[in-house]
Amino acid sequence: MTPSTALQLQIATLLADDTTTLASATALKVHLAKAPFTPAPNLDPTTLVAADFTGYANLSPPAGVQLVYQDPVTGLYTVELKEPAGGWHFQTTGITNLPQNIYGWWVTDNTSAILYGSGLLDTPVPLTASGQGFDLPTLTYAFLNQSPQ
Repeated sequence: MTPSTALQLQIATLLADDTTTLASATALKVHLAKAPFTPAPNLDPTTLVAADFTGYANLSPPAGVQLVYQDPVTGLYTVELKEPAGGWHFQTTGITNLPQNIYGWWVTDNTSAILYGSGLLDTPVPLTASGQGFDLPTLTYAFLNQSPQ
């Protein structure tokens, strides 16, 4: 059976509103990876190597309900993590532990134990000096139009 658009939207809404995962009262954590990795549904976050340049800190979306919409270009139902104040911006403030390349990010619960997703940057970002910065793309989960079936 092909699910209706109402059902697909409800699936995305349930996830965005779920207080045990993405809408937790304790904010999620977005980490940067300074070693190559392959995003996968069963990725173990303890195997990832976190960035450690001076000025680095995990960022968190605001706690609570996240954004839900249908992407007008792809037609996919999407859950977007709300941006923190200042956006998904990371910047070096010293030269300790430089140079290092940033390959991607991963999202966890507040304890950093449960993985909620991961992604790679199109090109690793080389950090070599104080004052260098970059922004992550919009952090979204998109659902196939015909899923579930």
